[in-house]
Amino acid sequence: MPRFGKDFKMFDVILPTLSLDITDLLDDTLRQCSICQAVAEWECMQCYGDLDITPGHLKQYCQTCNTQVHSHRKRVSHKPVKIAVPQGPWSGPMHYTRQRMSLFAVTCIETSHYVSFVKHGPQASDWLFFDSMADREGGENGFNIPQVRACPEVCRYLGLSEEELSRVDASSLRESARRLLCDSYMCLYHSPELSLYKEILNDSSGSLDVFVR
Repeated sequence: MPRFGKDFKMFDVILPTLSLDITDLLDDTLRQCSICQAVAEWECMQCYGDLDITPGHLKQYCQTCNTQVHSHRKRVSHKPVKIAVPQGPWSGPMHYTRQRMSLFAVTCIETSHYVSFVKHGPQASDWLFFDSMADREGGENGFNIPQVRACPEVCRYLGLSEEELSRVDASSLRESARRLLCDSYMCLYHSPELSLYKEILNDSSGSLDVFVR
């Protein structure tokens, strides 16, 4: 996101979205026609800036809608591209399994030092704040003391709508919320359904068993 020090911030506040729908960015995946919700077979880059057709959405069409859209005189010069569609008896409006990724961390920078907010559990309030240089021991030749602390209050702001956020006075925010919203630089997402984790068990014989799920 466009953040670099105090001298250049394109936006005073940036609200990270909690979920990203990446369905229409994936190859060889069923995609919906942006007009009739049937299976999309065509995509048109020249239509992207056309506010007359589903503004704010990718411009992807079924065969019928593609023909109708590009019959208009101002779009006859467009060059729609064929989309790879998985094999199957696809027809008519369909119910799709949307592929979504969830926010699990936000890296923030105010001037020259990065800090992070990291989600550590399933609850909306399960957020931690991490600062690798929160304190220092021994002066210039000493060492940094990191800090990790619970930060459940940020979930209140992450759940705000755009309209609600526009009414928030940034100067009145608590320190943690201010850093998250005013200094956010990079958002990290993952797919909960595809997440892997390791479970390490130490049995009585001293051997280690590792399970990857």
